[in-house]
Amino acid sequence: MTYLYKISKPASVNAQTAILFTLHGVGSNYHDLSDIPGTTDKHFVQIDVQGNLPYFSGFTYYIPDFSEQSEEQVINHTLRDLDAFFDKVIQKEKLSDKQPRYFLGFSQGAILSLSYSLLYPEKSCGAVILSGRLPDYVAATAKMEGDETHAAFFIGHGQFDPLFSTQISRATRQFLEQHHFEVAYKEYSVAHGVSQDEVADIRNWLNQQFEA
Repeated sequence: MTYLYKISKPASVNAQTAILFTLHGVGSNYHDLSDIPGTTDKHFVQIDVQGNLPYFSGFTYYIPDFSEQSEEQVINHTLRDLDAFFDKVIQKEKLSDKQPRYFLGFSQGAILSLSYSLLYPEKSCGAVILSGRLPDYVAATAKMEGDETHAAFFIGHGQFDPLFSTQISRATRQFLEQHHFEVAYKEYSVAHGVSQDEVADIRNWLNQQFEA
């Protein structure tokens, strides 16, 4: 398993410096989300991860076909690969396991960011979930015991999304709030995409998390 990535770091990095991993949507690449968190004066480490499977004109982390394997099998296999990669790249880039990890994902990347944060709670402080959904099996098996439910989430969703309706995103919000996660939820006048207003809200939310 090999994932291409690009990384940006502030001049000074310590054990409190946040690490933000971005995960793109199906058929895209690691450039797609790189500007959303901000382009100047970053005080966090950003690692943009590219899917390892060619898909149409871009890449994907898994083929969205569950005819031969279940969604649980496909996504869990991908999450295990990503988990190993996250640990490996932190070591390679001379970062620290103690640094808080956050995730930002769109569509398939949002599904993976949310699933990883719930199934590997000890390795995620929170995630930005853009135009994604919560797989049923993740909701049924998520680890939410004791003080592990510390992650915070920003959910942004298009009101006219043809792939995942707002009913799906609202159900995700309800699930997270019922399990005592901190959730910021907003809908935007877009389809399956990200608006400029949404970008501004994401940046504000990330800054609040990183400065907490």
